[in-house]
Amino acid sequence: MKKAILSISLVLLSSACIKKTAADQAVSFPETDFPVRTTNVDSQQFKFRIYIPKDVKPGEGLPAMLYLHGSDERGEDNQGQLSGPSPQILANPNDFHFIIVFPQCPAGQFWNKDMIHVAMAELDQTVKEFNGDESRLYLAGFSLGGYGVWTTAAMYPGKFAAIVPMSGRVLPRPAERKNVDPEILKLADEPDPYAAFANKIGKAPVWIFHGANDQIVAVDNSRQMAKAFKNAGNGNARYTELENTGHVSLNAAFSNPELFKWLDDQRISNQ
Repeated sequence: MKKAILSISLVLLSSACIKKTAADQAVSFPETDFPVRTTNVDSQQFKFRIYIPKDVKPGEGLPAMLYLHGSDERGEDNQGQLSGPSPQILANPNDFHFIIVFPQCPAGQFWNKDMIHVAMAELDQTVKEFNGDESRLYLAGFSLGGYGVWTTAAMYPGKFAAIVPMSGRVLPRPAERKNVDPEILKLADEPDPYAAFANKIGKAPVWIFHGANDQIVAVDNSRQMAKAFKNAGNGNARYTELENTGHVSLNAAFSNPELFKWLDDQRISNQ
C-alpha cells in the first residue's frame, strides 16, 4: 500500500512540475508564422513582426493592417505583441487574407508620437516589400492600442481605408501629454474633444468595438466617439457594444465574420 501511495504521489508531483514548467515558459511565436523584420528610424533600429497569408497569388496586391497592441504586450522581446491576435489568426487564416504589421511598444512607453512614427515606418516598409495595396490600408488596435488607433487616425487622416479601435480611450492622460503630437493635444483641448477627433478623422470607415462591462477603459470613450461620428455625418462609422463583455473585446471583434467582409469592401476611393 505504501509503495502504491508513493507511486501515485510521484506521478502527481511530476504532473505538477510539468504544468509549472509549461506555465513559466515564455510564449514563442515561430518566424514561419510571423516573420521578423527590422527597420531604422532616426538612426535607431527597431524589430517588428509581420503576417503574410499562405495562399497569396503571384502579383496579388494584398491589403495591409497595422495592429497596435495593448499595455500588457509592451517589451523588447518582439513576441508579446502577437499574443492577443495570434490565436484567432492561426485558427482562422482564411479570415485574415491581408498583410499584418505588428510593432512593439517598449516597456513603460505608450503609443506616443515617436512610437507611432516608428509603426508607420514599419507599415510603409512592409507594404513596399510585399507590394501591398496602398488603397486598402487598415488600422486596428486593442486597449492601449485602441488609444493608439484614435491618435494615429487623427495624425494621418485619409491614410487608412478602415479603422478598428477596440476598447480604447481617446484622450491622452496628463502624464503623457509631453510626448503627444501637438496637433493631437489641440484636439484633446477642444471644448468637445470627441467631436474634434471625429472631424479630424473625417469620413473614413470606422468600426468601434467595446465591452459594455469594461472596468479598465470606460465604455463611454467609445460611446462618445460613436455619437460624435454620427453628429459629424459620418455614415461609414459603426459601433458594436458587446453585452456581458468586460475589457477584452479583441476576441469578439476578430472572430466576427462580418468584420472581415466589411474590411474587404473598404478602399480609399470609397471615401
